[in-house]
Amino acid sequence: MTITDDPPARIATSVGRSEATANKARGGTGSQAVAPVKKKSKKVKIIALVGCLLLLGAVAKFTLLAPSTSGAGPAKPSPGPVIAMDELTLNLNGGHFLRLKMSLATVKGTSAELDVTEGVQAVIDEYSNRSVTSLTGKAARDKAKGELLANLQKIYPKKLLDLTYTEFVMQ
Repeated sequence: MTITDDPPARIATSVGRSEATANKARGGTGSQAVAPVKKKSKKVKIIALVGCLLLLGAVAKFTLLAPSTSGAGPAKPSPGPVIAMDELTLNLNGGHFLRLKMSLATVKGTSAELDVTEGVQAVIDEYSNRSVTSLTGKAARDKAKGELLANLQKIYPKKLLDLTYTEFVMQ
């Protein structure tokens, strides 16, 4: 058995023993109560501070300084002149016909004297020999209009915004 000068309460825990040993090394007696010394390294504080600053910087960049998404994508071109196409009468299947008149909404900078001859041919190709049922109803007309607009935008690149039916009669 080892004999120590430490009081019995200090022997019961290893923490108490190490505190008492440290106290003796500093010149005190084993019976004095010493509060544990807690030191944080300056390096740890600096690293934590830098990490917090980086985190705050990232949050600011993606929230406060982020570019606005409301204007995302290409800017919509300004409208130009509206060109009215001549009335067309087209044959449909089953002895029916379609009387069609439309206007083309162009981009600013497009001449009001735009040659629509190729556009007229695209309209004839799109609507001729269709059935009445394929053009009946708003959804069917909008679908045909979308297909025609896509074809016209290939013929007149960067010149057309939209087209509007001004007359659409089937008989």
